[in-house]
Amino acid sequence: MRKQSRKIVVEFINYNMYRIFANSDMRRGLMADWYYEENGAQRGPLSESDLNSMLVNHLLPPDTLVWTESLGSSWKPASQTHLEAAPQRVTPPPLPKSEAAPPPLPAAAAPSLGRQVTVSPIPVPGGIPTEKWAMWLACLPLILLAVEIAFVSAGFDPYGHNPQAGGLSIWTGIATIWLAYKDAKAVNNAGRNPQRKWLLPFILLMPLGYFIRRWYVAATPLTPLWICIVSAVVYVMGVGALTAQ
Repeated sequence: MRKQSRKIVVEFINYNMYRIFANSDMRRGLMADWYYEENGAQRGPLSESDLNSMLVNHLLPPDTLVWTESLGSSWKPASQTHLEAAPQRVTPPPLPKSEAAPPPLPAAAAPSLGRQVTVSPIPVPGGIPTEKWAMWLACLPLILLAVEIAFVSAGFDPYGHNPQAGGLSIWTGIATIWLAYKDAKAVNNAGRNPQRKWLLPFILLMPLGYFIRRWYVAATPLTPLWICIVSAVVYVMGVGALTAQ
């Protein structure tokens, strides 16, 4: 009887030790850092749950190359790992053939409604393009130059110490911060910044600094940066022409 009870106690201890080690291995797997490839560049690190969320929500294709410490020295497609994949869309079978429709009535027998009713499709709202606010921010120097030309034409000095010049500077700063806020929000909503790294504070480094940070964090095109540089050059040339008058 003692031997049997001792055997039961030993088996109970071994079973609980196995559960402890299994749970610890599972937690280490969930807490491991993951990396993924996008447009030939390495992205990460991020948690397994964040990477799973991007795959399930179609932000990354199933064949995206991923890597974590347990994969050793090779990258593998996400579909060949234990990561969750987006559900495959199933195409429904073709509809059954309906019975032949009766021939239309002659034109003379068709009742007249007195007026024709046109049915238009209901418009489906589309998403906000990610680059829209960035383009407005990049063209802001040209907009400011147009306003300053209007001030000079009206007889005001936009570069002197006067209320008009002070108000123009304040509104320019507000517009810059607001456009950068809207663009950073659009980038986050599009899933391009899953770790929510800082974007908006970099507007303090001028729009050029913001666009460089935006490209580095979200891997967005550099088109707004080049447009901003050209706009800034045109603005400086325009201000030089206005002050020379």
